[in-house]
Amino acid sequence: MANSQIVHVASASERQFWFGEQVARGSAANIALGQIRIEGTLDLPALTRALDAVVRGHEALHTAFVLEGQQLVRKVVEPVPARTPVPLAEGTGFDAVAARLDETGFDLAAGVLHWAAVAPDADGAMLYIAVHHIAFDGLSHEILTADLAHAYGQSLTGAAPELSPRPRAAVTPLGAAQREELAAHWRTALAGVADLPGEGAELSQRDLARAPLVEHRTTCAAGRAGELRERAREGAKTPYALLLTAYGRALADLTGAAADFCVGTPIATRGPNQEHEVGCLLNTVPIRMRVLGEPEAADQVWKSVVDAVLHLDLPCDQIVAECRTGRGRRMPLFQALFAYQSWTRTVHQAGSARLWTVPVRPVGAQAEVQMQVHEVDGGAFDILVQAPVDGSWDGRLPDLIAAFDSHLERLATVPTH
Repeated sequence: MANSQIVHVASASERQFWFGEQVARGSAANIALGQIRIEGTLDLPALTRALDAVVRGHEALHTAFVLEGQQLVRKVVEPVPARTPVPLAEGTGFDAVAARLDETGFDLAAGVLHWAAVAPDADGAMLYIAVHHIAFDGLSHEILTADLAHAYGQSLTGAAPELSPRPRAAVTPLGAAQREELAAHWRTALAGVADLPGEGAELSQRDLARAPLVEHRTTCAAGRAGELRERAREGAKTPYALLLTAYGRALADLTGAAADFCVGTPIATRGPNQEHEVGCLLNTVPIRMRVLGEPEAADQVWKSVVDAVLHLDLPCDQIVAECRTGRGRRMPLFQALFAYQSWTRTVHQAGSARLWTVPVRPVGAQAEVQMQVHEVDGGAFDILVQAPVDGSWDGRLPDLIAAFDSHLERLATVPTH
């Protein structure tokens, strides 16, 4: 372990997923399963060498997480040589790979954080990369793919692939005054907010992490998505604000909630020098949803989003500690999650092959109900809603999708200011 002297305090998001692993060891909720499309040449030895170069290049992919006293720290360790990706039958799909995640053998204390499998097909292959969330987020998927394409292109020529080192940035702790200022903001912003009403079985966070998911999909066609973008521009917002407003309204419709609850949303915390860094660089913050039935609902949601971004430096676990509405089995502050992926998915040339990402899709529950929206070719939105089996949303997802579609249609055609 030649690099074990490099030690940093773990970040808040790393603490979150380390704790999640202690609560439900091996849970799919703690794993990101990425898909990388390889079109053209599939050369497994070359691909293995490229993967090895990527793992060695990114500190996050060979970092151990251990407790020292009462503090979680991360230690850079010597990476284990990359294994040949597990060969899968031709055309093996995402669900079949997700069902094999118990084979990953992750070990946070030893820095074993990734696993790969490959399914060939007539045009190339689908490469599946499973990485523990403690070291991986959605943008990491794009960064890893770009570096893998570069290394694979070198490896296909017979050259030893080389990548510039991608070190992790150190975590800068909040000063006492800054922390109290942020905590005071969140106490005020979330004062009196209620939980989202639930019905049926009450699942604890451990239950959620261990439960399989049910899911439903819908698509917001390019034309309707274009109308949403236009309404957002007119109101000096982003489409994210209108999508989140429609989700909040749909949740309120189905729960009878007085329109005052929170939806959690992950927001990237990457700094200006972290564009090429793999890691879990995000904070999940509660967005307060109120006056959802009023014409200015999207304005209120957007204001809550902007406030959250401006006060993003207080980690989620500390926001919860400051503002927890009550103690019980349910998730505190927010029971619904909303994630939005809007970045460009670049096609990377790798010698005689081309590589690009397929949007990362959750394989475990991070909330009682969760929605993910990502932009697809042509400008449409692909929308996925998920909930754990036997939870309060199992069986209600079709109704949630229908309500969401209805509110999205109204927001797309009615000015939001």
